Amino acid sequence: MAIKDVQIHGWLADVRANFDLLKAFFSGEPGLGGLRVARFEFAVDEEDSAGELNAEEGAHGVGVTLPANAIVVGGFYDVNTPFTSPTTNNATVAIKVEGANDIVTATAVSNAIYGTIGRKAIIPKANTPESTSVKTTVAREITCTVAVEDLDTGKLTGYLYFVEGLVSENLPESS
Repeated sequence: MAIKDVQIHGWLADVRANFDLLKAFFSGEPGLGGLRVARFEFAVDEEDSAGELNAEEGAHGVGVTLPANAIVVGGFYDVNTPFTSPTTNNATVAIKVEGANDIVTATAVSNAIYGTIGRKAIIPKANTPESTSVKTTVAREITCTVAVEDLDTGKLTGYLYFVEGLVSENLPESS
């Protein structure tokens, strides 16, 4: 697959041909495919996708939805502002896609994974996708869940690497 140079004369045809090549690349058909990145933010002083304040206890959609059958094979998150909670600093934050704690297990914000700035690990690992990847059964919004007490400060930016998989079905048992 080679992207065409775009020439002055016939530029529109060249651009269309390039888009056709790229469409095939991300079509889900056998052949070459693309590793995609879902970038999301979770900031305590902002609202979630339902209009609720992220600082409050509860599940908060970040407004980024992975497609059905997406397979998260790795990634990380970057704590841009350390997280704190006002009373005991024991508020917890968890990140999920398909099920509770599947991206980051609920952990107190006093722990370094939320309490210090920098890049942090997630559960799915690119070097062990056969055992750690997470596959969505339907389109799923990335969700950050706050528990124990409300948050006071904090912001993170997450990056989930995923490929678009196919439906997995159980075949009926033969008699």
